Amino acid sequence: MKFTHMRSRLSPAGPVLLGSALLLFGQAAYALNYFELETYGYQTASRGEVELENFTAYTRRGTQDAPTPDNNRGLVRNSLEATYGVTDKTEVAGYVDYSRARGAGDWDLKGSRAHVRTRFAEKGEWPVDLGLYAEAEFPRHDVNDLEFELRGIAEKDVNKWTFDVNPIFERTLKGVEKEEGTELHYAASAIYRLNEHWHPHLDLFGDFGPLRNFEGRDQQTHLVSPAVDYFFGHGLSASLGVAFGQTRASEQQIVRARVEWEFR
Repeated sequence: MKFTHMRSRLSPAGPVLLGSALLLFGQAAYALNYFELETYGYQTASRGEVELENFTAYTRRGTQDAPTPDNNRGLVRNSLEATYGVTDKTEVAGYVDYSRARGAGDWDLKGSRAHVRTRFAEKGEWPVDLGLYAEAEFPRHDVNDLEFELRGIAEKDVNKWTFDVNPIFERTLKGVEKEEGTELHYAASAIYRLNEHWHPHLDLFGDFGPLRNFEGRDQQTHLVSPAVDYFFGHGLSASLGVAFGQTRASEQQIVRARVEWEFR
């Protein structure tokens, strides 16, 4: 997560992303994406910048109804991401997602994803810094073949604190759940910029279910996750956190880690 103050003009990608919102209100993708336990901030990769990221989530305790995933071995999810700054405020990225039971042999390819993300105006010009994120997901060995996500980004700096909120709308474009309706998810972070190296934060993740008929509380997924980011310098950073499920349908304990390298 970046906190540089970069000045740039409104991106032409903004209207394209806003137009894609029209796709959302009709059909949906189900359940929280444990491969993407991340709150996106306002800052994007700058023009010509490359970001390589590895995200790992290890489920130590599953849902309350299935508390011991994969025969007590735990489940490991891993996502590899490459991001490129197309302009000073618009980036594109691609991901591949894998999972396996801890201690098992081969990794299972779970799917691939691609996103475009943009930010509006200039840092601090508006009362709240705003951005938009659109993602296409291509699951493998799943009931759905193509899913779409549109994520709003709102960020506010208050002294040494940064607050980020991501309302997320998801739907299935092709697959069994195509007729289920748009689903509402969320991600949010409260970040304390202790110094140039340490940024502890508290993150919230979850999904309410279809907009037209929210799931009951026990069927919803909600996580609370304390974490800390460390910035080594020279574009290298790492993050470590633990997520705790708040409902029966949530995975109850997850260790999550991220390593990111930014360069030109």
